[in-house]
Amino acid sequence: MLLRNLAIASTLAIAAPAVAYAAEAPAAVEVVKTDAAAPKAAADSHNYAQREAQDQKTADFQGGDLLIVGISGGAIIVLLFLLLILA
Repeated sequence: MLLRNLAIASTLAIAAPAVAYAAEAPAAVEVVKTDAAAPKAAADSHNYAQREAQDQKTADFQGGDLLIVGISGGAIIVLLFLLLILA
C-alpha cells in the first residue's frame, strides 16, 4: 500500500508540472470549398436490394454477436481480476 502511494505521488510530482507547463501548439486550419456531389443513396439502395434478392442467405445473417459478447465478457473478467489483485 505504501509502495503504491509512493508510486502515485512520484508520478504526479513529475508528470503534473510537465503537463501544466507544456505549451499548446497552434492548430493549422485550411478551408477548401468544393461542389457537393449529388447523393447516390437511391442508386446504392437499389443495388443492395438486387444483391439481397440474389442471395437468400443474407436474411439469416447474424453477425458476430457471440464473438463480441465473449470478448467483452472476458475483458470485464480480466479487469475485475486485476482490480482485485492490485487493490
